[in-house]
Amino acid sequence: MIESGIYDKGEIEIATVISELLSNLPKNSGAIMIFIGVVREIGKDDKKVDKIEIESYDEHANLAIKKIIDEIREKYGLSLARIYHFKGSFNIGEPLVLVIVIGKSRKQAFPALQEAIERYKKEPAIWKKEIYIDGSWSWMSD
Repeated sequence: MIESGIYDKGEIEIATVISELLSNLPKNSGAIMIFIGVVREIGKDDKKVDKIEIESYDEHANLAIKKIIDEIREKYGLSLARIYHFKGSFNIGEPLVLVIVIGKSRKQAFPALQEAIERYKKEPAIWKKEIYIDGSWSWMSD
């Protein structure tokens, strides 16, 4: 399976990752949780978004993502945890991130997914710039 980390937009396909995952499920899988974060039309201060630009310090971000998934997997006893964050320029509705957790049951997978989402928004060196239809822009903290 494709390793977690930071990828350029278009470098990997979400459908390919999910298909590969479903073809190679761990035997003790009882719950697969998938989160796909996409560009919203309305951004900070209710301003209408034209596009989002994502930048990262790849070396730091990849280490931070690895740490998050290792800790989440151990804490919740997961079979698998993955985070794929994309960088580049994105239009409304395009995916920015894919988070996958697989556990024995939904009781471990739901909180693991939520924690993974909250942590990837804060820990890796990833920056999001919202560009609004009026030409203004803003760097986002999460």
